[in-house]
Amino acid sequence: MDDTRREILNNIRRKKRVKRLRQAIIIAIICSILLPTILCVVLFNRINTLEKKINQLAAGKSSSQEQSEKIEKNLYYQAEDYSSSLEESEKNSYNEEEISAAAKQGDIAASDNTAGTFAEKSGNKTISNYAAGADVTEKPSGSNTSTKNTGKQIPENQGNNKKTDEIKVSEKDRKKYEGKEIYLTFDDGPSSNTSEILDLLAEYQVKATFFVIGKTDEQSKELYRRIVEEGHSIGMHSYSHDYKQIYKSQKAFETDFKQIKKLIYDTTGVMTDLYRFPGGSGNTVSGADMSIFIRFLGKEKVNYYDWNVASGDATGVDYSPEQLSENVLEGIADHTRSIVLLHDTDRKGNTVTSLKTLLSTLTQCDAKLLKLDNTVKPIQQVRSSSSELNNK
Repeated sequence: MDDTRREILNNIRRKKRVKRLRQAIIIAIICSILLPTILCVVLFNRINTLEKKINQLAAGKSSSQEQSEKIEKNLYYQAEDYSSSLEESEKNSYNEEEISAAAKQGDIAASDNTAGTFAEKSGNKTISNYAAGADVTEKPSGSNTSTKNTGKQIPENQGNNKKTDEIKVSEKDRKKYEGKEIYLTFDDGPSSNTSEILDLLAEYQVKATFFVIGKTDEQSKELYRRIVEEGHSIGMHSYSHDYKQIYKSQKAFETDFKQIKKLIYDTTGVMTDLYRFPGGSGNTVSGADMSIFIRFLGKEKVNYYDWNVASGDATGVDYSPEQLSENVLEGIADHTRSIVLLHDTDRKGNTVTSLKTLLSTLTQCDAKLLKLDNTVKPIQQVRSSSSELNNK
């Protein structure tokens, strides 16, 4: 009896052990199947997540590079070839004796109101218009400004002139530029290229703005006069174009400013109120507090203009004429209103060549190619209103 009972109990225990073993085997089999599957799913999801992040980073980097290139092309290029600023100034047709003599003239320093000083000395009743910002080409009496007119009086361009015999423009390109306001500006002249630039502008019946530096030789003076006589705007780009000298102090800047303003007035009869800082108002090369000079221009009631499109002809990169015109056209396409930075020096032959494509394309597209005057809202890297510096 006891043996039978013991055997029954052993059988029961054996069955339980077998059952537990079977369950353990089943669980192990299930785990061996499910665990790799779960791990594969988790790994797959992780890989997908990493791929998305990589794509986002790559897209972000590409977008950042594209934006950076876009800004570089269309805004500053650091715009001025700073390394050559002294070299360019040495090419100007003036010397230290001329500067010293000009600085000592009483009609420069006699009054902060330069326009008023010149008006009093000229004896010309129309001079008050100069101070008001009028683009007057009549010569002040008593000044030796007689010269033959080397250019034609051309009506203001409104974008309706077409040179269809030259570059063919697609309908897509036409839509990019049609009706846009474009102000072509040329810095650092006059030079051996100025006449050809003026010829091209006349051919396409286009007006532009020339920010000139101080040159006193007769050929340069003749070019100052031609710019005005052909209906373009003439603005100041400093007398010396020497960064170290111009931005050394407010007094140095003021002296330079009055020299170039007087030279333009004496030569052309125009009391210009347009200014472009060498390097732009946002330049970092001068190491000066630009607000000092901005405040001074405000007191003189002079507008300063930077740019939002640049050709890249002063970056030190040897762009071909095709690349220069493409840089400008790409920049213009991104703006409703563009002030375009170009340069007019002896070394900018490619800039002159690029104008043919540029002018042909824009005039065919009915873009409005205009000159700057004191009614045009400035584009400024450092805004005069940002520090309440606009005292006009």
